[in-house]
Amino acid sequence: MPKLTTGSAEGFDLKEDRVGAVPVPEVHGEAVNIEWRPYSDSLIVRSQEAPFELFRANDHQLKGSLVLTPSGLQGTGDLLWSLADAHSNAFSFGPNDARADTMGIKIKTLEIDDRLALETNNVNGILDFDKQNGHFEANDEEVITTLPYNQYITAINKFDWDMKGSTIEFESEKGKKSAFTSIHPNQDSLSFLADKATYDLNTSLLHIMGVEKIMTSDAFVYPDSTYVEIAPNAQMTTLQNARIIADTLNKYHVINRATVNIEGHRVYKASGFYEYNVGPHEQEFELENISGQPIGKGGYNEKQTVTRATGEIEPTDTFYIDHKTQYRGTISLSAENRALKFDGFARFTTENLPNPYWFTVSFEGDKNNLVINYDVPKSYDNEPLFSGLFLSKEYGKVYPRIIAPLLFRKDRPLLDLSKGVIRYVSDKDQLVLGDSSIVLRNDLVGNQMIFNNSDRKVAAEGKFTLGSGLKYVSVDAAGRLATKFPLPLPEEVVEEGQEEEDQSNIMLVDEPETPDTTAVQPEVEEIAVTTEWMMGMSMRIPEELLKIVYNDFQSASFEARPISYLMDIAFYQKTVRELFLDGKERRDALDGLALGFLDIPKRVNPYSFLFSKLNMKWHNDYQSFVSVNKNNGLVSINGEPLNKEVECYVELKMTGAEDDDRLYVYLKSPSGLTYFFGYKQGILSITSNNTVFMQQLEGTKEKDRIFKMPDGQTFEIQPVELGSSNLFLRRIQAVQ
Repeated sequence: MPKLTTGSAEGFDLKEDRVGAVPVPEVHGEAVNIEWRPYSDSLIVRSQEAPFELFRANDHQLKGSLVLTPSGLQGTGDLLWSLADAHSNAFSFGPNDARADTMGIKIKTLEIDDRLALETNNVNGILDFDKQNGHFEANDEEVITTLPYNQYITAINKFDWDMKGSTIEFESEKGKKSAFTSIHPNQDSLSFLADKATYDLNTSLLHIMGVEKIMTSDAFVYPDSTYVEIAPNAQMTTLQNARIIADTLNKYHVINRATVNIEGHRVYKASGFYEYNVGPHEQEFELENISGQPIGKGGYNEKQTVTRATGEIEPTDTFYIDHKTQYRGTISLSAENRALKFDGFARFTTENLPNPYWFTVSFEGDKNNLVINYDVPKSYDNEPLFSGLFLSKEYGKVYPRIIAPLLFRKDRPLLDLSKGVIRYVSDKDQLVLGDSSIVLRNDLVGNQMIFNNSDRKVAAEGKFTLGSGLKYVSVDAAGRLATKFPLPLPEEVVEEGQEEEDQSNIMLVDEPETPDTTAVQPEVEEIAVTTEWMMGMSMRIPEELLKIVYNDFQSASFEARPISYLMDIAFYQKTVRELFLDGKERRDALDGLALGFLDIPKRVNPYSFLFSKLNMKWHNDYQSFVSVNKNNGLVSINGEPLNKEVECYVELKMTGAEDDDRLYVYLKSPSGLTYFFGYKQGILSITSNNTVFMQQLEGTKEKDRIFKMPDGQTFEIQPVELGSSNLFLRRIQAVQ
């Protein structure tokens, strides 16, 4: 043809030339078709029956065509040999090499003949069979290299193949990491970034370096030395000494020295040591069954992935969950929550809390602001432990408790905090316990007790339980009480490490002993108990008598000093809320406090006498709370507002026998008239130097003085001699 000559030949041979102007490889082909293109000085040779044999090693074949020109030998098609297959539309062949600006390469595994170790396309490649290496660079940033046997892909765009050493080296651009992504169908495209990698064709292991972290489930896993190893079928080998941070959003939890098996983008299993540094304590505990996986309802891909874990603090361990709270038991983690779940036993190590007990706990707490929820916790021997203020039946004294047994089981609660929350406030060295409303939210309604570790002082506030044995008469009190814990007795001091390791012996340490009342008691510190209470008393006094009392005080009220509510408005704001139900009347009363007066309408004020702030103290010998001031604020009489400072004395006797509680009230008006009310075991004794009052009382019919009560007992109002009033006055003044 004018521009082309075609033909066929039984064979085609080209001798290797390494020293000539145009180096060429050795080539042999059989049964070939040829084209001679004189104007381009090109000889095109195509093999019909068998591929061309290339190079002297006699291991390489080309399925396709060759083009011989004055500039050298080129070709197109598939270059095949025992280690790999390469494809290009424009190979350039040297004496023992092949290169192409655009080629695809498939490198075979050494373990299984029909599996590929690596496959990629659109790379600029050089295959040097003398040096036994290959160098490849992607022509496009979007080029992906697949590792089929290991079921991974990578975006690293440059790699070198050591054919003799059977390794492939991947390296990212300097300062830039590239992704490795699993294509295993059960691994949900697990992916991470790396600097470089080595594929070992001898072991089919992919060694990846520069892996800062791997995201799996809801956690970041930080491999030790940034090294990760991938075996065939996308199996990541177990990570040792790794670090886990969960979850990925809030990063609440840190687990060190972890052994991690990453099973996919949504699943991993691990064990490790949870970092729990708090206050002066740098510590950790072991989590043996860490699991990150989908949970909840819905399809697999719709479920939220969450890390869960549990660990155990043994009785032999010394472990703190806050500055001064020891713990032993199970600790559980849910990564989406800052708080950990504690199920076990805790104990306070504040130095001045006498004989702290191990007590049961089951709560969620954040170490940075640990709050323990409790509900009548138990000791190791399953005995109930109490908190609050109690009245000892045997000793006749008021004493505090912070999660400890009572002196006697029938001791009476004055402020029962056996259910609530407790926390240690490190900057103040205090234990604060009580209702969550006041301890956590600083509300104005709720009971609370504060133990100051430095001086053993106790400050309690809230609504107190007083005179529970006053049948048919009631006392409501809200406000404050101050006392302190006694110094720990020598036998109560337990040195660090002195306890037995097994729980049975610990139970013996914690078991309360029944006090021996016949034994000589050691000399102990005298503990004062003082109070400030807004106190309301309902005493079933006939309304006609209360009216006389009110008129007496009201007529001379100009001589009495008004109650100074603004001097301690916080006290009154709280006590009004504690004693009176929420409603318009209470809200109006609180508004009035801000202006310096207190008005509680009679329809919501059930008290015969309502005192604004009674300063009282507990007297061990009298077994009574007695008022300590001569003048006290009287808010109202029978619900009628007075709001004056008046001379008065109050005693609330609470003996060991609960049914023997007694209440005494002595009032003196500015006019000099006195009124005395004393209640004991169903009898209300009344006397006064006001003749009008006594005439009204003595003229009252018996049916209006003696009442049959619903329980079948009687309540009686009894006039007594004025001497009873004077006797009480001398007794109470002696105490003051």
